[in-house]
Amino acid sequence: MFTNYNKCLEYLFGLERTGIKYDLKNIKTLLQYLGNPHKELKAIHIAGTNGKGTVASMINSFLIEKNFKTGLYISPHILDFRERILINGNLISKKFIIDFTNKILPLIEKISPSFFEVTTAMAFYYFKKNNVDYAVVECGLGGRLDSTNVLRPILSVITGISIDHTEYLGNTIEKIAYEKAGIIKKNIPLVTGFLNKKSGKIIRKKCKEKNCELIKSSRISLKNIFRLNDGFIFDICYNNCIMKNIKFPIIGDYHLQNISTTVASLIKISESENFHFNFAELKSALSNFPERSKFYGRFQVLTRNLTIVIDVSHNVEGLSNLQDNLRYLKYERLVIIFGIMKDKDIKRCIKEIEKLNSLVILTTPAYKRAICAEDMKKFVRNRNSFIIKNDIISAFKYAYTMTDKKDLILITGSFFLVSEFLKFFSEYYLMNTTEIKDL
Repeated sequence: MFTNYNKCLEYLFGLERTGIKYDLKNIKTLLQYLGNPHKELKAIHIAGTNGKGTVASMINSFLIEKNFKTGLYISPHILDFRERILINGNLISKKFIIDFTNKILPLIEKISPSFFEVTTAMAFYYFKKNNVDYAVVECGLGGRLDSTNVLRPILSVITGISIDHTEYLGNTIEKIAYEKAGIIKKNIPLVTGFLNKKSGKIIRKKCKEKNCELIKSSRISLKNIFRLNDGFIFDICYNNCIMKNIKFPIIGDYHLQNISTTVASLIKISESENFHFNFAELKSALSNFPERSKFYGRFQVLTRNLTIVIDVSHNVEGLSNLQDNLRYLKYERLVIIFGIMKDKDIKRCIKEIEKLNSLVILTTPAYKRAICAEDMKKFVRNRNSFIIKNDIISAFKYAYTMTDKKDLILITGSFFLVSEFLKFFSEYYLMNTTEIKDL
C-alpha cells in the first residue's frame, strides 16, 4: 500500500514496462471492478492523428465557460502527471491518485494492466466520483481498441487522419482510418475535421453502417486572419452569423482547422444538450483555453530575447507545419533540437526537418521508445547541417553558446523531449542565464 505520492507515481510509471496493450480486455475488467463509472458519464470522445488534444482542450474551456463542471482527460503530460486528469482546470489531487492506486492494487497485480489502462480507469472513476456534468476524453492511440473506447459518448469527433503509430495502427491511410473509425457508435453523431478522399470514404461508410449523423467542420468558415507573434485574430462565419476579432493565443495556421472542428462540435453539443451557444462565451473560451487545460508545448514561445520555442510536433504531419509557424517570428539564425520516438516514420520526419535549412542537433529523449540520435542520422542527406548530442541538456547548452538575441532555438519532436527540456529550463535557465554555459 502506498502512503507517499512520489512512490505511488513511480509504481504507476513502472507499469509502462508491460508495454502498450492494444485491446479492451483489461480496461473493462478494471472498470467493472470500480462499478463501471464510464457508463454514467456524458462524454465527448475525440480521436485523430493530430489536433485531438487541442480540440479537446477548447471544448473543455467552452463548457467551463458555460459554468458546467467539466472533466478533461488528455495525454501525454508535459510537466506533471496530473495534467492528464483535470476538473474545471484543476489538477487531480495527489491523495486521490494514492487512494485509487491502493484500491485497485490487488487487481493490478493480478491482470498486469498497462500504465494507460490504469490512468484511463482513474480518470473515469475520478469524474464519476466528482459528478462532472461532462467529460471531454481524448483517445490515446488509434480508436477502435483504445482504452477510452469503452465510452458511449454524446458526441464523437475525429480531427483528422494521417500516418502515425504504424506499429499498432497499420502503415496505410486506409488501415489507420479503420482504427480511428472504431470510435463511431450507433446513432451517435460524429464531427470530422479535414479528411482526405481515402479516409473520408471509410468514415462515411462507417457512419452509414452505424446510422450516425456526419457533421463536417467545413461548414464553419474562418476569415480575415491577421497573424501576430503570439497567435492570430480571425472572424467566424456560420449560418449567416459573423463573430469578429476573435483572438487565438497560439501560433500556427493549422489551428484554423482545429478551431473549425471545435466550433462545429460545440454547436452540435449545444443543440443536443439544449443549451445556448453563445459567441461571446466562445471568444472567452478560446482566449483562456491554454490555462484551463494546462495546454503547453504547441509552438510555445518561452523567451523573446534570444527566442526559444518548444513544440511537440512528433510526426510527419505536425513537422510539416513548422515552416509556416516560423513565419510568425522574426529571427536571423535558426537552430533546431530534435528527438522523437522510434515508432514514427523517421525518414519522412527528417525530410521535413531538412526543409527548414537550419543547423539541427539530433538528440535522444530519455524514454525507452525513443530512437537514438545515431540511428536518426542514418536518414540525413546533408550531414554537414546535422550534429549529435546525447541528451537535451548538452544539446541546448551547445545551441545556446552559438546563438545570440537575434536568433531562434526550436526544441521539437516528442512530448518526452519537450518535457525534459522544460524541467531543465525552469530549474536552471530562468534562474541564471549567465551561468548556463557552465552547467
